Parts: sequence; structure tokens; C-alpha cells
Amino acid sequence: MERCLSMSSAAKTTKKVFAAFALVLVSGMGPCIVLALLGLPSLANAAILPGMALTIACITGTGWRGGIVVVGPFAVFCALAAWASPSPWLAAIVLAIAAFLRAYAARAGLHNALTVTVITLGFLVATPYQFDSVVPTPILVGVVSLGAGLWAIIVSFALRKWIPHVKRVHVERIRVLVYSILFAVLIGVATWLVVHFNLGQTGAWIILTILVVFQPYFGTGFKKAGARAFGTVIGLCITVVIGVFFPSGPILYVIGSIFGMIILLFLFQNRPYWMYAMALTPTVVLFNSANTNVGIVATERLKGTFVGIALTLLMMLALLPISKRLEVKATTPSQ
Repeated sequence: MERCLSMSSAAKTTKKVFAAFALVLVSGMGPCIVLALLGLPSLANAAILPGMALTIACITGTGWRGGIVVVGPFAVFCALAAWASPSPWLAAIVLAIAAFLRAYAARAGLHNALTVTVITLGFLVATPYQFDSVVPTPILVGVVSLGAGLWAIIVSFALRKWIPHVKRVHVERIRVLVYSILFAVLIGVATWLVVHFNLGQTGAWIILTILVVFQPYFGTGFKKAGARAFGTVIGLCITVVIGVFFPSGPILYVIGSIFGMIILLFLFQNRPYWMYAMALTPTVVLFNSANTNVGIVATERLKGTFVGIALTLLMMLALLPISKRLEVKATTPSQ
């Protein structure tokens, strides 16, 4: 009996490993690899985050059907973010609207599934692309994002029987509304500051950190802040070691993909959040270091993460009275 259970557990683990490998390499990195082989490195780089965003939206949301609903608006928002990137006010408005929609998805327990979509927009406004093409950059960004997203949906559909179910937590309506408004304001203000002061990579990490740490339930947010700081430090140590041997170059895409697979495995296995943050750090840093230097990107990551955590914690501490009032209202039986 124990042997049968052990074999069953091993089979499930093998299934998860295969699914993670296929999703990252084929779904997330597929468009990037194709564009790189076609001699379009800039477009290849632009396809990475959209591909990963839709991959994660599919596997942690409602599957490929949910991806179909998300991919069109997501591509439009990517184009708008690229268009708005020179203007602090326009960038803030675009990100604030996207942040509100992402936060309101908590009503259906989908806010975490959509996190990387808004992270992608944050990188687009903080570190805008400049393509050597007669086609306007916003259109290119929108088309690449749409193509990468559709490919991720196709792969998710093909692997639907291999992808484990990820539990979703629904949030009550009044809390979602308050959370969405506050979240949109926080992201909007952060985006304005990032673009206005031209914070670049550091600014992108600030936006990313706020997106992850600021949660509908502040208790969860405080725990995530600590876990994120701990996981980021460990992840940066790993990244620095890798950077000693491979400071830049295409090999970093390969190593980053390996850590991307580890992220999905941690998601499938419901591992503690600090482990997810530990794997996320080398993944994103290495993907962004292929055309620059690991040390530079890692430093920006460290600064952005801790500034983002500090800003978010200050915001949550200031809003604790509102959070407690919502908790009392949620637990008080209606008359």
C-alpha cells in the first residue's frame, strides 16, 4: 500500500515537473526564442513578460478560457503603457486603471493570477522600449504582447490535463471595492514618481513590490512583506553567484528559464511565499541582464524591493483602522 502511494506521489511530482518545464520553455519563452532566431532581439525581449504573464494567468486563474478573456485587454494596456511612458500623468492613469481592475478581480479570487500582467505594464513605463522600426513602438508592443499571450493560451489548452488546480480565495464585495480604490491610488502615485524622476529599473521593482505586498487582508500583506524581503535577499545572493560566472549574454535566458520552472513548481506545490520570492528574483534579474550586467540589475532589484516594501507598509499601517472596521462589518451578522 505504501509503495503504491509512493509511486502515485512520484507520478504526480513528475507530472508537475513536466508541466512546469513545458509551460516555461514552450509557453513563456516560445515567442522569445522564435523572435531571437529571426534576428529580432529587441522584440524577443519584449515578448518575455507578456508570455509569462498570460501563462501564470492561465494556470493560477480559470485556465485557458480565462486567458482568452484577459489577452485582448492586456495587449491594449501594454500598447497604452508604451504610449504613455514619456508622460508621468498618462502613465499613472494607465497603471491606476489596470491596478483597479486587477484588484477588483479579488472578488473572484483572481487578483494574484493577474499580478504579472500589471507588473509587465510597470516595466513598460519604467523602462520603455525603443525599436528601430517605422512601426510605432506602442503598436509593436501591443502586437508582440497579443501574440505572446495567445501562444501561452494555446499551450495552456494543450497541457490543461497536466496543470494542477491552484486554489483561489474569494474576497467580500465591500473589502474588494475599498482595496481596489486604495490600490489604484497607490500604484498611480508610485508610477507618477517612477516616471517623473526617471527611476528606471529601480522604479519597476518598486511597482512590482507594491503589487505583490499590498493585499486585501493587511495581515497577509505584512506577512508577505517579511517573506518577500527574506526571499529577495536569498535570491539576490544566488543571482550574484551566477553573475560571477555569467555576467551577461544569452545564457542568462536559459538559467532564468530554469528558475522560472522552479517558480511554477513552488506554485503547484503551495510552497511558502519566501521560496517563491527566492526563485522569482533570479528569474526576473537574469531575464533583464542578458543585454546588460547581472550586478547592475541585482542592485536595482534590491533598492526597488526595499523601497517598495517600506512604502507599502507605511500605507498599510495608515489604513489599519479602515481594515479593522471592514473586518468588524464582515463578521457582524446582518439584521
